[in-house]
Amino acid sequence: MSKRKKLSDADEAMLLSQVDRVCPLCQEPLFYQKKGRNHKKYELAHIYPLNPKPEEMITLQNVELLSKDLNSPDNLIPLCPNCHTKFDKPRTHSEYITLLNLKKKLLSKDDQSFLWKKYSLEEELEKIIQALYDDATELEGNLALDPKTIESKLNASIPAPTQKKIKYNVCEYFNFIKTNLSLLENQSPGTSEQIALQIKVFYLNQKKQNFSQLQIFENLVNWVKVKTKCESIEGAEIIISFFIQNCEVFE
Repeated sequence: MSKRKKLSDADEAMLLSQVDRVCPLCQEPLFYQKKGRNHKKYELAHIYPLNPKPEEMITLQNVELLSKDLNSPDNLIPLCPNCHTKFDKPRTHSEYITLLNLKKKLLSKDDQSFLWKKYSLEEELEKIIQALYDDATELEGNLALDPKTIESKLNASIPAPTQKKIKYNVCEYFNFIKTNLSLLENQSPGTSEQIALQIKVFYLNQKKQNFSQLQIFENLVNWVKVKTKCESIEGAEIIISFFIQNCEVFE
């Protein structure tokens, strides 16, 4: 029988950070306050059981494992006691797959955070995004755009509302972004090309991992938002929409 290994404080803190300190199944806080102190209200659940019972081995035969080491943080997730008990007793195939996919998304989010730090982005892009908020009266909208230009690049993984938002962003802001990139280029030759190249390289990294277009779009937007300290997500969405039309993304 395998023994449960005690995690380091750093590993436990990392797992709690992954789920934002709330139970990922019911959204209940994993801590409560009493007499001015925080107290834990969670248990570390093994996604694939550490010592599966015979019936569990049948239920979970041929399922994907996130780690061969069942005590690895990759196979652990903090749950509130109620959800942990429900998940374990009795263990079902469908609930296992649900928690497995949830954990995979959390691990993917961690990978993205690493990439955000690894891939640089020219600080000058902040100026363009800030201009979106500051120079509203100077925006040049109504770009004469054939909708098929965008539609031919986007596939079914991007839902209709998101596709409409991308088209709107291109029609309303393409000329404004292009003009501001030209101004940057005049001030510092090569800057606009460097920004486009950085967007392209980050996009290709995402594409190499076989993410869906929706995942790629969201990852690019979050990267730009973090790197440029956007006031809101919309500014980053406008920038990535521009580079979709400009063919750095979804060529």
